Amino acid sequence: MICAGIDVGALWTKALVLEDGETVGFAMLPTWESGVRVAEDALTEALEPLHATLGDLHAVVATGAGKQEVGFARESVTEVVCAARGIRRLQPEARGVLDLGAESSRAVKMDDGGSVLEYALNDKCASGTGIFLDAIAKVMGLTVEQMGPLSLRSARTVEITNTCVVFAESEVVTQVARQTPKEDIIRGIHMAIASRVHGTANRVGLADGTAAIGGLARNVGIVACLEELMGAPLAIPPDPHRVSALGAALIAAEASGA
Repeated sequence: MICAGIDVGALWTKALVLEDGETVGFAMLPTWESGVRVAEDALTEALEPLHATLGDLHAVVATGAGKQEVGFARESVTEVVCAARGIRRLQPEARGVLDLGAESSRAVKMDDGGSVLEYALNDKCASGTGIFLDAIAKVMGLTVEQMGPLSLRSARTVEITNTCVVFAESEVVTQVARQTPKEDIIRGIHMAIASRVHGTANRVGLADGTAAIGGLARNVGIVACLEELMGAPLAIPPDPHRVSALGAALIAAEASGA
């Protein structure tokens, strides 16, 4: 039985295909303007290893900011539920998950069975999200991928006091003009992001046993700052950007009786 999950994020759309409960295909494409079109394209690409088409799928579940646009999905499920379901498969010992996405971040607390007990969202401001980091990287003439390793070389943290993207960009430009080392500026940016995420985590009482997923969980600098603030290590699953799509696919499989 072939089922799929689609995570339509603000920047990237991820499609993950399961066959008999095992991952057999994955694709990630820029979301751009049309959520439904890119969802179809990503799913078509994810099905290529099976030489299968959309018509061969038993069920599709959509999640993410653009989940309602995926009209061919059997149902849409909240990001909170899919994050919890996906991390439960990968790291069943986790009792909390931080979902660090492009447009929002969320903290989810789970019980011993993986069910959601409580959650908190941060989606009113770009600070603490991937979009924020992407904007700052462009100002500094770096790629997002370069920022994590660079920040680990920092000797001191430059405090970034503004959490609005526009004002934070101005602070960064000022620091660059002062010839502040790039690694110190980046560490300050990472700590500003981590501080907002940490505040969200505190609202639901996350500490030990927390996993981090989403695109920002691949940034070693942000992970290091979060671990420092939380006073506990974070569990990072392989390919953390796939976890919500996996959760959606698992829900699709369960709905089909697989």
